[in-house]
Amino acid sequence: MPTQQWRVAFPENKNFFGLMKVGCCIRLMKDGPPRGEVHDLTPGLYNWGVIPPLEEWLASFALTPFLHTHVAVVVTALPPEVLHDFRSDPAFSFCDYEPSHLPAHIPLRSPSAKGPSRCVVLKRTLRKRPDEFIRWVIAHELAHAHLRNAGRHEGEDPEHAADSLAADWGFPRP
Repeated sequence: MPTQQWRVAFPENKNFFGLMKVGCCIRLMKDGPPRGEVHDLTPGLYNWGVIPPLEEWLASFALTPFLHTHVAVVVTALPPEVLHDFRSDPAFSFCDYEPSHLPAHIPLRSPSAKGPSRCVVLKRTLRKRPDEFIRWVIAHELAHAHLRNAGRHEGEDPEHAADSLAADWGFPRP
């Protein structure tokens, strides 16, 4: 029996890796024309393998508001397959911290079947930098996470690879 493939309908009419929240229910549209079969799934009854809506996913990281805004700008500019790589990996996370003379607590998620945990850690001191620089740092660090701290091919410097990938996503080094 072939598996059914589903696409998600968002108000912007974009295919996206997630679900659209409609009132207290979640709507999932079967792949096909907009008049396709629609199923409502009540929250809490179905969540295995379900990727939450983007804003809910970002809110799960509890970032400082100014960083949350910049992270949202960057992740919405990522190619769909890259965003899906992060959103579908339960071992991926973001966190931020205020540097001080005390040790910082960096929470990591448990490793998953995809491999070890990945965490993008941002310093809150970025608030003192220009927006373009903040977004480049976020994109650069996401590139490292996406490439799993390696180059895109054998022998490529990981720093060069992350800079290049961030630029490809629309965030060149300022």
